[in-house]
Amino acid sequence: MINTNEITNKKFGIFMMAAFLAAYIPLTVAGLAYKSGNTILCLFLFRFIAIFIPLIAVLIARLPFKKLGWKPKFSVKYLLGALVGPQILSWIGAGIFFIFNRDAFGVSLDAYLAMLPPETREVFSNAEINVNIVLTVVIIMSLTFLPITQILPSLGEEAGWRGVMYPFLKEKLGPVAGKLTGGVLWGVWHWPLVILGNYFYEGDYFGKPILGPVMICIALCAFGILIDHFYEKTGCIWIPSLMHASMNASAVPLMFMLKSGNQHLSILGPNCFGLLGCLPVIVLAVLLLVLDVKKRAN
Repeated sequence: MINTNEITNKKFGIFMMAAFLAAYIPLTVAGLAYKSGNTILCLFLFRFIAIFIPLIAVLIARLPFKKLGWKPKFSVKYLLGALVGPQILSWIGAGIFFIFNRDAFGVSLDAYLAMLPPETREVFSNAEINVNIVLTVVIIMSLTFLPITQILPSLGEEAGWRGVMYPFLKEKLGPVAGKLTGGVLWGVWHWPLVILGNYFYEGDYFGKPILGPVMICIALCAFGILIDHFYEKTGCIWIPSLMHASMNASAVPLMFMLKSGNQHLSILGPNCFGLLGCLPVIVLAVLLLVLDVKKRAN
């Protein structure tokens, strides 16, 4: 991990400007593309361009890139926790969401078909597809294949956020305020997608367009505390990258379970970025903060 003495105010300022200003260009275009129905362009700009800019910002600011923790020295429990933890929390959150929104549950391909171009959508709509089999395969993939394949894209963010931003903010503001501020900033980084593209929160959700940007900050603030906790314990940048990838992967199968016409409920769930879907993560994050404060007080 980087020694915070090596992150000067000037270098941190350069890092933040590069990480945000440069990323806002592809993120803005991605948001507009998503709103217009061009999902492929959105995902390319977001998942293959913008997501690597925080890592590049570390290099631009000439911060000690080699000290992020590249050597895999971690225990099995943290490896499994990073892989499975976000999945378990997301499924518990989804369960809470559907308890309060039972009529919204329905296994279908509607959410995915809505993301496809019209001609492709028509092909899949006319095909005889067993949705339950597809869902089973996707659940297995979300627990195994998807997080592993998304480690490198997630590393693009984690090298910047947990590697540089969180250590600096914790040093300057204290551990609690630093983590909370870091989580809010992480959410703000995603705002072009949320505000311009309705990404994460579909349809005419309650409180639109204000509540979406606020909710993404709350969700990522909670996840940021968990991910940073694992980074503090292991000192290995691959662990938060895996946890970040698992967080994203956990949302994939849940898209099959929200019945068509209920997209306005996305601000609540069922994925881990909605208020009810994120509730278990929020509770665990608060618990970690409380335990950390008590530990430092003793």
